[in-house]
Amino acid sequence: MFAWFPVQPIVWHFVSEGDVWWHMRAGEWMVQHHQLPHTDPFSSTGAGKPWVAYSWPFEIFVYEVAKHWDLIGIVGVSIFLWMGMTLATFWLIRTFRPPFWISVTLTLAASIIMTRVTSSRPGPLTVMFFCLVLGILLEAQRTMDAKKLLWLPLLLWMWANVHVQFVYGLFVIGVFCMLPFFDWLLAKVGVARDPDTHYLPAKWTWGTLALSSALTFANPYGIGVYRVLWEFIQQPKLYKFINETKAMAFDHKLHFLVLVVCLAAAVALGRSRRIQPFWAILLLWSALSGFHAERDIWLTTVVSLCILSNYFARVRPEVVPIPRRVWLGAFACVLIFLVARFKTAPSNEELSGLVGSELPMGAVAYIHEHHLQGPLYNNFDWGGFLIYALPEMPVIIDGRTNVHGQDEISRSLQTWNVMGNDWYDDPLLQKANLVIAQPGFSLTYVLRTDPHFKVVFDDGASVLYQRVLPATPMPSKPTSKEPSSK
Repeated sequence: MFAWFPVQPIVWHFVSEGDVWWHMRAGEWMVQHHQLPHTDPFSSTGAGKPWVAYSWPFEIFVYEVAKHWDLIGIVGVSIFLWMGMTLATFWLIRTFRPPFWISVTLTLAASIIMTRVTSSRPGPLTVMFFCLVLGILLEAQRTMDAKKLLWLPLLLWMWANVHVQFVYGLFVIGVFCMLPFFDWLLAKVGVARDPDTHYLPAKWTWGTLALSSALTFANPYGIGVYRVLWEFIQQPKLYKFINETKAMAFDHKLHFLVLVVCLAAAVALGRSRRIQPFWAILLLWSALSGFHAERDIWLTTVVSLCILSNYFARVRPEVVPIPRRVWLGAFACVLIFLVARFKTAPSNEELSGLVGSELPMGAVAYIHEHHLQGPLYNNFDWGGFLIYALPEMPVIIDGRTNVHGQDEISRSLQTWNVMGNDWYDDPLLQKANLVIAQPGFSLTYVLRTDPHFKVVFDDGASVLYQRVLPATPMPSKPTSKEPSSK
C-alpha cells in the first residue's frame, strides 16, 4: 500500500509543477540574505508590496534538498510527503480500532485520493498535521487522559509556521470544545445523549484551544498569517482562476471516489443509534470545503473515513492485535519496493528533459546565452518557474495569490486569452521587451502577426518574443483566429 504510488510514473512529473520552483527560490533568497522577506523581491508588479512567506521552513528545506540532490530530490520530497499523508491517515483510522484489513482498505482509498493533492509543496503537511490533531483529540477522549491535549499547542505552533491552513486545526479543536453544549441543545429538544460518551474537563479543552490559538501568533509574521487568510476570503474570483481552488468538475475518476466515500460516511452516520454532533458537523464542513475547492478533497476523505472507521469499529470490533512481525514484514516490503524504484529512477538529466518539455527551459537558456534584457511578460502558470530560472529578471505574475490578487490575475488571463477589446493596451505588455509565451494561448498566436514583436526562439514547448518596435496605440486591434486551449 505504501509502495504502490512511488512506483507509478506520475511521480516524476512533480518536477514540472510551477509553484515548487518559486518555493525553492524563496528558500534560496532566505539563505542568501539570512532573513525572511517582508516585501515581494521577485516580481515587478509586487515590488514593495507586503508578502508573507508563511511556509518559510519548508522553502528553506526544499531549496537545500534541491541544492544537494537536484531534481531527483524534488521527486523524493513528493514521495515522502505522500507516504507521510498515508501513514498519518492510517494511524488516525487505527485509533478507532476497526478490523485490520478494513483499516488497510480505507487507507488505500485515502492514499489513492491523496494523489490529487500530492506535490512538492507544503500542502501535504497540512494533511499530516490535521490527522495528528484529530487523532490526539480522539485518543484523549477515549482514554479520558486530558494531558494528551498538551501536544496540540505544539502541533498548532509548528503547523502555523509551515502552512496557512492551520486554521482547520483550530476549527476542529473548537468543535471538540463545544460538544457538551451541543449535547445540552439536543437534550432541550428531547434527544438523549449517548451514555457511553464522556467529555474531558472544560478547563483542559478550552485551555488547549486558547493556548493553541495564542501560539499560532508565534511566527515571524505574527498576525500577518491571518491577514493572508482574510485577503483570500475577500477575493472570491480566485476560486474561478486557479485549478486547485475550483470545484470538482467530476472529470476525473477520483472525484467519483470522493463522492462515494462521502455518501458512505453519511449513510454510516445515519445508521448510528445516537446523534453524533461532532462527526455531523465535521462531515458537513468537510463536504462543503472539498466539493467547493478540489484542493480540500483530502479533508472530505479523511473525515469520511473516520466516520466509516468508527462505524466498523462498533459493528465489527478488532479482537486480535496485529503481531509485531506483520508490521516488520510490511516495513521490509516498503523498503524493498522503494530501493528497487530508485534504482530504476530517471537521472537528473532525464528529469531535466521532462522539465524542458513542459516548462520554458529552452527560452530561459536562449535569454542567458544572448544576454537579453527585460522587462519580461509571462503567464500565471510559468511565473513560479521563471522566478527560479531567471532570478535577475522580475516576473509580472506568478502563483503567489497573496501578492498579486484576483484583479492582477484576472487582467493577465484576459490578455493571454485575448478577451475583450483592451488586451493590447495592457500596460505590462506595452512595456515588455520579452514575452515568454506558452503554446495554446491566443496571445501566443496573435503576437506572431504583431509587427512590434518577432519570434527569436521556438522549441515547441515555449515561444520567446522580442520587441522590435516601440509600443504604439493600435487603431485596429488584432483578434484571435485560434481559440485558447486554456
